[in-house]
Amino acid sequence: MSSSIDFKSELNPEQWRAVEASDGPVLILAGAGSGKTRVLTYRAAHLVSSGKAHPSELLAVTFTNKAAGEMVERITKLLHRVGAPALTEPLWVSTFHSSCVRILRRHSSLLGFENAFVIYDDSDQLSVIKKVCQDLGINDKIFPPKTFQYQINQAKNKYLKPAQFSQQKSYFMHEKASLVYERYEQEMKRAHALDFGDLLLKTVDLFQAHPLLLEEYQERFKYLMVDEYQDTNHVQYLLIRQLSSRYQNVCVVGDEDQSIYSWRGADIQNILSFERDFPNAQVIKLEQNYRSTKNIVEAASHVIAQNTQRKDKELWTDNPSGDPIVIREEATESDEARVICQQIYELATHENREWQDFAVFYRTNAQSRVIEDNLRMRSIPYRIVGGVRFYDRAEVKDLLAYLKVILNPKDSVGLKRIINTPTRGIGKTTIERLEEFATQRELTLYDALIPAMQERVIEKTALKRVLEFTEMISGLRERAKESPKPREIYHAVLDATQYVQKLKAENTPEADSRVENLEELDSVLQDFERERGEEATLAGFLEEMALVSDADQIENDNAVTLMTLHVSKGLEFPVVFIGGLEENLFPSARSIEEAGDDQCEEERRLFYVGMTRAREKLFLTHARVRRVWGQEQMNPPSRFIAEIPESYVLKTSFSQSQKPKHMWRQSLHAPQSPTRWNPEDEVQTRPDVEDDSFALEISFKKGSRVRHPTFGVGIIHQTEGQGEAQKVTILFGDNSLRKFIVKYARLEALR
Repeated sequence: MSSSIDFKSELNPEQWRAVEASDGPVLILAGAGSGKTRVLTYRAAHLVSSGKAHPSELLAVTFTNKAAGEMVERITKLLHRVGAPALTEPLWVSTFHSSCVRILRRHSSLLGFENAFVIYDDSDQLSVIKKVCQDLGINDKIFPPKTFQYQINQAKNKYLKPAQFSQQKSYFMHEKASLVYERYEQEMKRAHALDFGDLLLKTVDLFQAHPLLLEEYQERFKYLMVDEYQDTNHVQYLLIRQLSSRYQNVCVVGDEDQSIYSWRGADIQNILSFERDFPNAQVIKLEQNYRSTKNIVEAASHVIAQNTQRKDKELWTDNPSGDPIVIREEATESDEARVICQQIYELATHENREWQDFAVFYRTNAQSRVIEDNLRMRSIPYRIVGGVRFYDRAEVKDLLAYLKVILNPKDSVGLKRIINTPTRGIGKTTIERLEEFATQRELTLYDALIPAMQERVIEKTALKRVLEFTEMISGLRERAKESPKPREIYHAVLDATQYVQKLKAENTPEADSRVENLEELDSVLQDFERERGEEATLAGFLEEMALVSDADQIENDNAVTLMTLHVSKGLEFPVVFIGGLEENLFPSARSIEEAGDDQCEEERRLFYVGMTRAREKLFLTHARVRRVWGQEQMNPPSRFIAEIPESYVLKTSFSQSQKPKHMWRQSLHAPQSPTRWNPEDEVQTRPDVEDDSFALEISFKKGSRVRHPTFGVGIIHQTEGQGEAQKVTILFGDNSLRKFIVKYARLEALR
């Protein structure tokens, strides 16, 4: 076998030091973009090629299957380079959960479980909890099962079993949560099933109850490596301590400055207290960043230095200084989205960049909607990573289904979606009987409801619930006749269904995100009414939403990437935009309320993660006014903006110039190109959408280029009539022909 010293020339001095530090506990503090995965893979190959360990004596754990797969591939290639024999069994490189499953499959009988136990996903787990609530007589409308699910999962992350959990009086539902947790565990054991939290917790239990078995695994895994150590929770910490306690050859790699998952149970103290837990630990800092420009690296370092819960390290780079970070203030969130999309177009055009070079980050999923709308309007392809497109999100589709049924109760698909949403005790069997009755009588589902109740087709217990639902829909339809404005109808639906209140009662991060999406849908309705004026009808709104949803299905690999900041961790892009940098949004109002003004450290780490995803250019934007539930909120710029030294930034504002392109271009030193189409020129000359006279003054001609806010750029194929009555048929880029009435189409003439 060749000497592993050949690897030294491929690593910087600190990376090589981390690779060579094979014995005893090692903490590798790996700053953003410092090559931590490279160090881990070279370290594994070095242990084998130097004769320190056989491949079967290595255990490497990480947080995603993708990361584990990449590590296996890279380690295998390195071993091949140094002439190591072909592996006779797979390397044990996997996620925590996968490793624990392999162990439990072999030994679960020692805990009273069958080796063929089933693993329940989140949906299965929730079903069990709902059954438990029913058995205990707990009203799921007052005590949402999802809240119990969240609390049980958090308890398992902290290694709290039912008896220990019951002793903690943390919130008003705790007593009932304790009862549910205890009964839930009984149901799971009866089913010989484990949830995701159990996979870790039961493995720790196994080793505690059977020390000889633990010794067997300690002998097998003489060298343990843990990636993303800052994201470990307490039960993972216990498992690592168990496996490494014999030989102490544990190497953890992480960055406390990128610890952003406390809401999932991650405990930053695991990495901060490593030297206390392992007194003889070597600490090696990887501080050289290979990803970003010097301006970005140094600015991010100044921001994260404000935190107190961190190690003493400072990121640096030999990369060029690059462009200053552009901080842009806009009047509203709509202006913010428009300018972001304009800048993406500018850079793609003038610097010949691909769409995939751009990423837009935001704090909450709801912020994507206005950006999506602007990208569609400019025919810029995009994809959402780690989330669902706005109009495909369950809560948005639910409320749109209510509006559709109010307009047209014969919409059986929509009615079936909402008849038990939110849950009102109309179960699957009842719905099936109603559908069967409707089919037999050749009725729509809605028209079948009253006759089915009269003929006692459904169980007595369901009669009252179906009647209440029918009366609610009937009342909403009457309300819509009295006040036909879409937004008023929307609020009436929310009041009648208590949809938002039930989400808030869940008290989970997922529920909070869903409420934010419903707030954003309210903004969509408000925009629609402002743009349409007296012509704003529920039918018109739903028609436009149907078109948007259809256009949303278009996918393109070469596309702008949209994602929340939490999802961005581990990724990188040449050009990054971070929007919504305002107090109470980022940092969030909850973090300020719960932690205090000087304790928003995880939010700051989240901002640091976002900044360090950018390789070449970074744009930060905020709005003076942002609407929430139709109310204008004026929040000051995020405190994080003020933490970036002035020497690294160029600040601009909508009030500083007539044309924002001049301010953006100054920061980029981009060449002017008057012969190319520039969307900003058109936006500046576009009249206010509330000026109805604009549509009447323009007469579109055959062959003219136009842009539609949903379908993008097209060419007028045919025209009919003039003025208010003019209709146009447009051929779009996807070769589809669509007809519009000019007055309502919001077409934009292009040169």
